[in-house]
Amino acid sequence: MISIKNTFSEDIAKKIISNKDNAQKYLLKLNEIKAIDNLKIRINRNNKKIIDLTTDQIWKLVVDTWDYNISKEIIREIFKQTDKYKNGKEANKAMDILITEWESLKLGKISWPFSQGAFDNFVQSINSEKTSGLIKDEKVKLAAVKYRRIKEINTVRNDFIETLIFEKNKNIIPTLKHSRGVDFFINGESYDQKVAKSPTREFIKDYHSDWKKTAIENPNLVAKYLYEKQDEGRFGAEPRLLIVYLDEDVSIEKIKNTIKNTNLANPISINFTYKHENLGEKNYKVSCFIILFYN
Repeated sequence: MISIKNTFSEDIAKKIISNKDNAQKYLLKLNEIKAIDNLKIRINRNNKKIIDLTTDQIWKLVVDTWDYNISKEIIREIFKQTDKYKNGKEANKAMDILITEWESLKLGKISWPFSQGAFDNFVQSINSEKTSGLIKDEKVKLAAVKYRRIKEINTVRNDFIETLIFEKNKNIIPTLKHSRGVDFFINGESYDQKVAKSPTREFIKDYHSDWKKTAIENPNLVAKYLYEKQDEGRFGAEPRLLIVYLDEDVSIEKIKNTIKNTNLANPISINFTYKHENLGEKNYKVSCFIILFYN
């Protein structure tokens, strides 16, 4: 696994910093801490922009001046100015409003009415019922409202979780905008955050009524299932930060306490076997973190 403590490239820089504007913010803050005199940066004091440098030169400058310990602090400071971080800090209030609205609409238990991408199957099942068209319409309307609202609730929860993870470990560098395949660098190594609504259908089937107790007592086993049972089209054996819901209606307070008591300094090691459609069975070893949310 490559660590940005020792190796840094323009590709990694773009994954973390995202765009030219953020790169300029980063360089200006770096210049305040550690003057880059030998590179002769010229700054327009009115709009705080670096002048006389092309976009390519700016990214090259980010790479050439990379200092893990100093750069980490600058990027963390820039992240604190993002909407995602600010939304995460306000998640308690936002969640209270969303839950109150859910209850006022009498939507019942907070749960998914159908799986993502399974709307067609859901409608088909409703259409097969021996009831009137109006009743079917109402069921679909209710499910659509629940789906939209639970997606909104999850966005608030996810921003809150990312903020808590960011604050848990000062050696975490977040990506300033979502970057496919990378959400955090933890102790210099990249991790992709994956959120799962359950420990997989196969896990629940294999452990029957004891599945939840088994999951809580064996988080490493849950991680193994999540790697082994992932879809072929989205297969990955990269380090991941796994967020797994054993209950859907986990409160903000419970999430906060869970992350507070989670080790986000030392990853676990998972050995798993994946049966590829064309390659057959292959063995993998991967580092990951796993957080289980349950009531």
